[in-house]
Amino acid sequence: MIPFREIQLSDKEQIDSFLSRAAAPICDYTFVNIYAWQPIYQTAWAAVEGALVVRFMIDGEYGYMIVGAEDISRVLSALYEYTQQMGSRLRLVGMSSEDAERFTAWAEANGGVERFAVCDNPDYRDYIYSVEDLSTLTGRKYQPKRNHINKFESKYEYEFRELTSQYFQECLCLECRWQLRKAVMDNPEVAKEHECKDTAEKTAIRRAFDAYEELGLYGGVLLVDGHVVAFTYGSAMSDETFCTHIEKADSTLDGIFPMINRSFARALQEKGFRWVNREEDMGLAGLRRSKHSFYPVRLQEKIGVREITQREAECRTLWMDVFGDSREDVDRFLIDIHREENLLTHSEQGRVASMLNIVEIDTDFGPTAYLYAIATAAEWRGRGFAGRLIREAIDISRARGYKAVMLIPSNESLVEYYKRFGFGEPSYKLDFSNGYDLGTGDAERDVAVVLTL
Repeated sequence: MIPFREIQLSDKEQIDSFLSRAAAPICDYTFVNIYAWQPIYQTAWAAVEGALVVRFMIDGEYGYMIVGAEDISRVLSALYEYTQQMGSRLRLVGMSSEDAERFTAWAEANGGVERFAVCDNPDYRDYIYSVEDLSTLTGRKYQPKRNHINKFESKYEYEFRELTSQYFQECLCLECRWQLRKAVMDNPEVAKEHECKDTAEKTAIRRAFDAYEELGLYGGVLLVDGHVVAFTYGSAMSDETFCTHIEKADSTLDGIFPMINRSFARALQEKGFRWVNREEDMGLAGLRRSKHSFYPVRLQEKIGVREITQREAECRTLWMDVFGDSREDVDRFLIDIHREENLLTHSEQGRVASMLNIVEIDTDFGPTAYLYAIATAAEWRGRGFAGRLIREAIDISRARGYKAVMLIPSNESLVEYYKRFGFGEPSYKLDFSNGYDLGTGDAERDVAVVLTL
């Protein structure tokens, strides 16, 4: 068994020795992120075959990150044996493209890569920027940013200072105000009762502040009339690359985000950094637009791997045959969305002939079962297999307490078919702009039929 143990501040020197051997500037390869988010992901670590292995709890199962391996195949074999002993699946996160190639070679030599889903999820790619570009904002493409900064400078008396402990409490209060504004935007009716809760991010920020100097953090605050209106901090990944972990600002002030961004970039440039990793966009459409608007020099891939069952592998093949989606698209679903208990199948002659996935989503009705990727192999169509799975999914949804069942017909002719199960006309607009696109690929056509329970 691998002796995983909880992350402690006293582990920093040893863990940093592994992280310094990382081949890619991935934000997860920083002690700050590993330590600060430990309470949320139940993070633990171990030295395995001369490499660092970090274990995270992700959606109810463990995921593992390997850093600094000289011979990754030995680490993978040890880790795979460990997951087998634990009765769990092998799941890997935060892999560079080089390590992903080494994983594929290991998998081919140990039963085949078909036993795994492998995906470079764009939601998790890190944004790498030139510090000089962010410091100067020269050129036509940055004109909108300069306009915002000019507006900020014309309206406010401001000062940029290094972030020190005297500002920590004000920074936490600013984070609370950000939460309140988000609550107002999401649901004005409940905003009056909103309280500043300890979100996962706030927990990580407080944990970082509590060990700010020990973690080697460096940050800045933007002051207007002597009060904190924006703050940011991060840590060095190398002599040339810095990773910005947190950036928060009072969005009611015009130009505040370009202002704190440029101010901090100038401070980083003075310290000799050439590149800054501003981490991922988490699949949030607005954040993605914002990050792209600062023109990253490149996006750093972070490849994920998840062991799958024979049934799931057969469903992947069926999915690709019926819908024409790429293997990477299907693998992304299998890694980040899919849960085995939500996969319904019907088999014929020892193979999956028909399939259906239940995905829980939030709608105006409440917790809702969304039926996705309903497919039947061409040679088995017309025998009612999909209909049986739909009825089974409705029964499961009712038993789980869902308030409604929804699906998007792939064409108009199927609307009448779904009415047999109690669904109505297409009427409910679904928005999949954030995260994995569970729709048709055309947002205008993402209108679901609804069965209320």
